[in-house]
Amino acid sequence: MRNRQKQRELRRSQKKEETIDKRNGCGIKDLTAYNAVLQIKTNGKANIALR
Repeated sequence: MRNRQKQRELRRSQKKEETIDKRNGCGIKDLTAYNAVLQIKTNGKANIALR
């Protein structure tokens, strides 16, 4: 018989998607990648964030 707790942990780990940070590696706000991913996810219907 399978362990339900282990199954839940595996399911949670598989569904998680890495979030895109609004800041680049230097800590400066760079929305280029963030806006690009939003546009891809919504087929170009997302509003572009400027701040």
